[in-house]
Amino acid sequence: MPPKQIKHGQRIEFTLTRRERDLIIQRTLIDPEIEERLRAAAASGSRLGVQLTLDDVDDLAGHVAAAANHSAERQVRQALEAVYDRLADIEARFTDEEAGPIAPAEGLKAFTAKQGQYLAFVYYYSKIHGMPPAEADFQRFFRVKPPVVHQMIKTLHARGLVDREPGRARSIKLRLTRAQLPDLE
Repeated sequence: MPPKQIKHGQRIEFTLTRRERDLIIQRTLIDPEIEERLRAAAASGSRLGVQLTLDDVDDLAGHVAAAANHSAERQVRQALEAVYDRLADIEARFTDEEAGPIAPAEGLKAFTAKQGQYLAFVYYYSKIHGMPPAEADFQRFFRVKPPVVHQMIKTLHARGLVDREPGRARSIKLRLTRAQLPDLE
């Protein structure tokens, strides 16, 4: 199902537990404005509801993924990964971009604009260098931290957009043709 089109800046309710909220506040370096919204989140039973734009969701997802990847505590990592999965689900269900999502090959899920950029990078890097990029190549190009890249690659793999061999360097292979990819910006 294609993502629902919403207006840029429109907020969507994200629900989480108090424990999840506290982990995010304590373990991530989120934007102070988002932190304030998390602290002021409205309670509905045992859940808290916070209003986030898709940009907020994307930013928060990156910070949560980084904190999860750096956590040595299994329960904390699992809790943060669960939050990340719900944030990624929001990103997959909604779009605020005029052109809407990009529809890949039949049987594959649509991808967000940011995911499209990562996919296009894999394509062009592989074409130029004759081998797929390493995570460090993504980090340099997109100017992001290692956990953000790692989580994005896991997401692309889980969505069936790339194949990879965990533990093996430079093993990313696109499951899309050039025609199904956006231009690299």
